[in-house]
Parts: sequence; structure tokens; C-alpha cells
Amino acid sequence: MYDQNSNEPWTIVRLISPVQWVVISRYRSRVDAERNLNFCRKQIAEIKFELIFEPPNNQNSNN
Repeated sequence: MYDQNSNEPWTIVRLISPVQWVVISRYRSRVDAERNLNFCRKQIAEIKFELIFEPPNNQNSNN
């Protein structure tokens, strides 16, 4: 499960349907994520991959 406080907010996902996806990998920087997204798209052209941003949840539970 994804840790909302993770330092890896950039995520490559494989689209299964318009409302369902599978996480492929997570990255700290957008540049690294885009580089690997392009690689995935070239290697497996028939599968749809997308890049999404999931910002960390900075709310503390001690408030």
C-alpha cells in the first residue's frame, strides 16, 4: 500500500480501464518518471501507461 508521506509522488501506472489502473513504479523526480515512462511506452507500445502525481498527505495525526 502507498504511504501518503512517501517522498515518491510521481507514479507510472498501467491503465486497465478508464477507472482502473495498476501501479508500475514510483519516483522522487518528475524527470526520472518521464524518462522511464517513455521507455515503457517504447518497449510495450500496445499497453497504455500514464504518469500521475500523488502529493504526500502532510496532515499530522497528533493535532
